[in-house]
Amino acid sequence: MFVYQTFDDVRFVGAPPSSVGKYGGDTDNWMWPRHTGDFSIFRVYSAPDGSPAKYSKENIPLKPKHFLPVSTAGVEKDDFAMIWGYPGGTERFLTSSGIEFKLNNFYPFLIDVFGIQLEIWKEDMDADKKVKLQYASKYAGIANAWKLFIGQTRGLKKLKVYDKKLAIENEFTKWVNADPDRKAKYGNALTEINEGYEKMAKDFKPLIYTNFAINGSEILTYTRRFNKLLSLLEDKKENEEAINTAIEQLKEGSEDHFKDYNESTDMKVMAAMFELYSKNVSAEFHPEYFTKLTKKFDGNYSDFAEYVFEKSVLACPDVLNEFLDNPKYKKLKKDPAMVLAKEIFGTIMQFAGKYSGSQKLVKKGDRLFVAGLREMNPDKVYYPNANSTMRLSYGSVQDYYPADAVHYDYITTLKGVMEKEDPENDEFIVEKKLKELYEKKDYAPYDENGKLITCFLTTNDITGGNSGSPVINANGELIGLAFDGNWEAMSGDIAFEPELQRTICVDIRYMLFIIDKYAGATNLIDELIIVKEKHIVPEIKEVEIEVSEVVEVE
Repeated sequence: MFVYQTFDDVRFVGAPPSSVGKYGGDTDNWMWPRHTGDFSIFRVYSAPDGSPAKYSKENIPLKPKHFLPVSTAGVEKDDFAMIWGYPGGTERFLTSSGIEFKLNNFYPFLIDVFGIQLEIWKEDMDADKKVKLQYASKYAGIANAWKLFIGQTRGLKKLKVYDKKLAIENEFTKWVNADPDRKAKYGNALTEINEGYEKMAKDFKPLIYTNFAINGSEILTYTRRFNKLLSLLEDKKENEEAINTAIEQLKEGSEDHFKDYNESTDMKVMAAMFELYSKNVSAEFHPEYFTKLTKKFDGNYSDFAEYVFEKSVLACPDVLNEFLDNPKYKKLKKDPAMVLAKEIFGTIMQFAGKYSGSQKLVKKGDRLFVAGLREMNPDKVYYPNANSTMRLSYGSVQDYYPADAVHYDYITTLKGVMEKEDPENDEFIVEKKLKELYEKKDYAPYDENGKLITCFLTTNDITGGNSGSPVINANGELIGLAFDGNWEAMSGDIAFEPELQRTICVDIRYMLFIIDKYAGATNLIDELIIVKEKHIVPEIKEVEIEVSEVVEVE
């Protein structure tokens, strides 16, 4: 049982330049060798008595009963490493029909829509620095998932995961059929799973393209914030006070929305998503207003999108604020963005309902299948799938061999950062000060025999959600942060591959170097407990104890 205290006052302290490290969207994402200083620093504040509190000027930095000492002694091959964190989700009990569904339906459609969206964003980001800043975070998040799906597709095929799952199922079927009672209990498990995935495959394509028709374009997702106002405006006299409150909230929220928004970029995304929707979702499911505008512009979705943005009050802050100063029910109700969002959302619910029903069938079969596997292999310990709850993963620091005649060391150094330098590419620009420190080899006291270690590998089992999780040695000291997996084992969420799967960690010494030598924030270093020597954890030996030596203690 875990007992939690929630501290709401958490303040950003600092992060390295994006060229040193940032989240997602990198060319090197999921790749080893990696040279990324992927970390950031936050400080938790409490009330003066140490209790959780909302933000206040009177709050003080939290003084916990314990915090992790930091080891600068370095890592060696075979060193123990454990990671505490919150892995998002794994699917280790996925069946062969589940793999088939992923490869033929799930991954291809998501890769398609994400790829097109990213291409439009990237083009505008490269052309305008303001747009680049506005969309950097959004791009990184989508790019991370997009590359993950590509890697998982590759991994499942290359490692023949389908065949491995099928072999388990064949063994399971023989075991079930060998006993009438087992057949009565588990005989329908795989049948229900297979039927469920077959139905899911029929519904997934229209569901995804309909979903992105409304959620791909930010103006359409923005309409959800105005549904309450629309409802209140229908009876303006009865809801005057509530309307004023809603307007104030929308005005406050609009500043945040438009801060990271570019109208012309979103217009291009809408055009692309509606074109995909038109091609991939049968016309019988197209809502009336979409069909009307498609005919009006003869299937030219660039003109379609331009019309929506021109007529909508939600496309730009000036027009929106003017509307909110004197909102009219009929104007908002007939707003093309509002109408499109409402009608398309209605069709999403149809597909989602069918898809959900198919999922229930799969889940029912899954529960039987896993129960049967555990009964079939009573001596085998099955650990549950990750589900965003806290987990401990233990492993060791290790190198690996990704392919014949290819060997990857378990560490990278600052030298690799310099070798990857590309002044024309924002990701691989090397900051002037970092280059000066490298040329002078000014790493002490964070170096190892004159080299600065940037990242290292472990065999820990982690997944999405673990980024930023502490990597801890056998003495309970912080040695790094986990932030990535390796390309060769991207299918690890479905089938863990001990020989190939690695966790990529940023070395704590590189983080300290960036904080201290690069940023000059030595005051932060002074707050830490730093352990400079490597302590050997003694082996636990079995000892025979005479009965006479055992003493009962009350």
